Amino acid sequence: MQTELIGTSAPGADLEKFRKQATESVMHDLVNALVHENLLGITEKAVLIPNLGDMLPVQEFELASDELYCCLELDNNRFVMFRVRRQRFIQPFKLSRLPVLLATNSPEGPVQEDLGPIELIRVLAEGASEEQRAALLPNLSDFLTELGDAIEHTALSLEAAHAFIEEMDSLAESSSSLLPMERLSSLRDRPFHPTSRAKRGWNSNEYRQFSPEFGREFGLDWVAVRRDHIVKGKNTDDVASLILTESELNQLEAAMAGVGLESKDYAVLPVHPWQMKHVLRSLYKAEMEQGICIPLISGLGRFAATSSVRALSPKHGGRFHIKVPIAIYSLAALRILPPRYLNNGEKGQRLLQQVIEREPLLQKRLHLCSEKFWWGFHDPKGDPFEDKPGHLSCLVREYPEYLLDDKNVELVAMSALAVMDERGTIPAFSRLLAARSGTVNRDSVLNLFGEICRQFIETALICFRFGIMPEIHGQNVMLTVRNGSITGLLLRDHDTIRLYLPWLEREGLTDPGYVVKPGTPNSLINETPEALLSYFQTLGIQVNLYAITDVLSKAYSIEETAFWQTIRTVIQSCLADLNLPEAVRDVMQTQLLLSPIWPTRLLLAPLLKRLGTGGGSMPAGVGQTRNPLQVCES
Repeated sequence: MQTELIGTSAPGADLEKFRKQATESVMHDLVNALVHENLLGITEKAVLIPNLGDMLPVQEFELASDELYCCLELDNNRFVMFRVRRQRFIQPFKLSRLPVLLATNSPEGPVQEDLGPIELIRVLAEGASEEQRAALLPNLSDFLTELGDAIEHTALSLEAAHAFIEEMDSLAESSSSLLPMERLSSLRDRPFHPTSRAKRGWNSNEYRQFSPEFGREFGLDWVAVRRDHIVKGKNTDDVASLILTESELNQLEAAMAGVGLESKDYAVLPVHPWQMKHVLRSLYKAEMEQGICIPLISGLGRFAATSSVRALSPKHGGRFHIKVPIAIYSLAALRILPPRYLNNGEKGQRLLQQVIEREPLLQKRLHLCSEKFWWGFHDPKGDPFEDKPGHLSCLVREYPEYLLDDKNVELVAMSALAVMDERGTIPAFSRLLAARSGTVNRDSVLNLFGEICRQFIETALICFRFGIMPEIHGQNVMLTVRNGSITGLLLRDHDTIRLYLPWLEREGLTDPGYVVKPGTPNSLINETPEALLSYFQTLGIQVNLYAITDVLSKAYSIEETAFWQTIRTVIQSCLADLNLPEAVRDVMQTQLLLSPIWPTRLLLAPLLKRLGTGGGSMPAGVGQTRNPLQVCES
């Protein structure tokens, strides 16, 4: 797989250069995902050879000493070919460098053609049987479109990065606010995912205006909604008072008075300007004609997107961020906010807080953003499970004031630690190293990585003991750093806290009563503790920690094995040190250390199989890989 890079080209550089880099980046992730998932039996059919012999006279396609040719026969005359390196962890081999070739034996002689990501998938689909296409590729056309969007939007992300490089340099020298780190974090997005950058529904100008990489500010549109069509969390506040300045509040009050509305009858909700222009005026046309929803004012307040795109930080700062729906597709999910998700988030937060109160170790290190402030449209006569309510809703996320006010504490999203620039440096990790001693060597890198692992893994496994697994991918988990030392974690998204109810109840906690759409898989409630632990193995280790390992290994020339050994050592230490019920310890020991197989998160297969929109849920699937904690000891 290719590490995502921050561009360093000069301002005004041709977007075509970024598009070429983007195509290469998407291709690396795509080929590696195909191999990892063995899609269409690719890994089984591939032949790895040290030389081509007389098979095909491919030009300028030499091997380095540690490379092999990967040849995938499509039919008697055509082969897909690329160079690979064998891998110890997660998958058997990875693309080492481009190009990916389509080699054809024609009557006129051999022909070779460089393939791009879209062409590669088309060629593989053409070589599949009708049965395979029907079973595995029903969403092929849509996926090809998404690949095209991924290339274009990755190019724009690279364009944004070069303008940000000087600011990132300053991160290693001075204190930084939350927003610059969010911009940095967004430059990697979902690690290893070939279409993670695609924000389907945005054109290039909209991507530049609203994506976090560019850091641009914009105002929100505001809509008055009749209170008998509002559902909200257990709070008595209104949205505007939490996120607008006094001057902006006055403007909003004047807008309300201008159309003769009173706050006792109407609540006021913010709407993303793209959402208002492209979705709300048509989707809520009837409600606007009936006076249920009344647009008030546009462009009020100044906000910038954080790494999650939907969560916005006010220009004036403070502990409150606003999260609003945007009907674009990202990671193949519609970025809306159904009120039931917001309700589940509030329930999940309360449950986590109860766990913290019961566990002294968590009291010292686990912090939560509050998600009790939320509002959503609710038609008393409508279907609460349809997508429509999710297009007009919002969440005000409150960061702990005691953390923000402490000048010695910095918050760093774990996803920021997985971002490397073209000079081979990792701005966020380098900053942490510099704050400790300034010494940069193998020991200092592995010691810091080990400290991060200890806080992260121990916290996750303590939660698991209670039958709970928070959302632990890198964007959701923030490290609390005090004077260079990792002191704890801050979790900021609680609507997918997963549970195993028997262990929850054993600890005196009750089922939070999540609301799930009937007829859809309920991944929030797990049937076995092994299923619950799989989220730690996949999202926690193989996505979050492995993304960090990937760049640290390259930046500091340290073999991947050393990082996996660190992870294994921390897990073994947790099993020895934590006060765990025997049943919990047995599941951890068996699933994490003794089992030869680990679950792994599938990226492409669920996208290619998806039928329909999928609403706000990401398509998901689980495969298998060799246990990396056993491999690192072999």
